[in-house]
Amino acid sequence: MIRNDIRIMKMDRNNRSILMRALYADFCANREAGRPNEHYAALIIKVHNTPPGKLPLNGAEFRLARNSLNNLRNERIAAGGYTDAADAALIKLVKAKPPFWPFW
Repeated sequence: MIRNDIRIMKMDRNNRSILMRALYADFCANREAGRPNEHYAALIIKVHNTPPGKLPLNGAEFRLARNSLNNLRNERIAAGGYTDAADAALIKLVKAKPPFWPFW
């Protein structure tokens, strides 16, 4: 069985930190708006429990992380701040590839 919906993000300590910050900001925004945020909470816990290295993400988690990082980047652009960390994490996330399984 080939798992095409899984992607592996190469994550260092800095990317992990900025991803956690982006996810937490969206978690708080959804909580204040009264929208469900269990998926944010589950991904925050997953990122927190994964040591720096490789973070496996399914399709929904990938989209959630991508949107959160993009929202953080847009907020920093609007505030006139630097976006270097968010850009680096977003690039690492977009470059995430499915794992290679030589034997099916």
